Amino acid sequence: MGHIQSNQQSETIVMNLGKQSRFHPQHPLWYEDLAPRSSPIDEDQDFDGACFNEDVTVVDENHLEISRESSFMRGSGIAMALIIFLLYGWIIATDLRDPRFAVFKPNFLGFFMACVTIGGAIAVLKLLYLDLRLPRDTPIRFNRKTQKIYVYEFVKPKYWFQLWRTEIKVHDWNCIEAELIKIAGYTGKAYVVRHELLLVVCRPGTNEVVDRISLKGLEPLDAILAEMWTGVRRFMEGGPDAVPGIETKVREIGFLYSLFAYMPYLSPSEAGIRFRNSMRWYDWALACISIWFF
Repeated sequence: MGHIQSNQQSETIVMNLGKQSRFHPQHPLWYEDLAPRSSPIDEDQDFDGACFNEDVTVVDENHLEISRESSFMRGSGIAMALIIFLLYGWIIATDLRDPRFAVFKPNFLGFFMACVTIGGAIAVLKLLYLDLRLPRDTPIRFNRKTQKIYVYEFVKPKYWFQLWRTEIKVHDWNCIEAELIKIAGYTGKAYVVRHELLLVVCRPGTNEVVDRISLKGLEPLDAILAEMWTGVRRFMEGGPDAVPGIETKVREIGFLYSLFAYMPYLSPSEAGIRFRNSMRWYDWALACISIWFF
């Protein structure tokens, strides 16, 4: 993972050599600045709302709420906990079958293995806790009436046994800009490229960054994220009528939904049908290419 991360950092630095963001300080993985919030919007531009990809949970005359659920990577903690549990279970079972094993006459190796076993049990519990306590969603709500955005964040506790706490950040819309970052690296099977759309909170009248907020991540195509930013600007200026084709996400939890969470176009459920109907030609091309790497 560290090797991949270093490759990501190096590639971004080389790629951005000679390029510079208008925001400062610049993000280390910066890829591109998107259109300024106050720049004119081309009303004749073809816009079908498919860029939101069912991330919208609420839309009306004054509110646009975008889910960030699709940007969460879930299940890794449970998978690692299961691997550790099986590994240490196999080690303990092997020791118990050894005729030389003695519970009440520990040597240095036995004491060391006991410490490792206790540490492994603690690691399993912590990984399970972190994964199971991961918040279901942290949406961002755009309010046309107040011209503000409301960011729902779950703050990680200082101690692992404490509960997550909710924090709502409120920012003025006239202080919001947007940029893209790029994450790329070789996983051992394929060269993976992902882009992320960040909302940049600036001090009023300047490009000095106060905060950065992730709106959408894990997206292979940067054009999708640029179109998403355009859709948000359209809504804040003209309401839902300015964003044709926008639909609210159908929230559901089930076996098929979880199984095809990262490849919804393969799902035989209604959610999969909706996703396939919203796919464009380059989505199909990307799906056909990427499916062979899994």
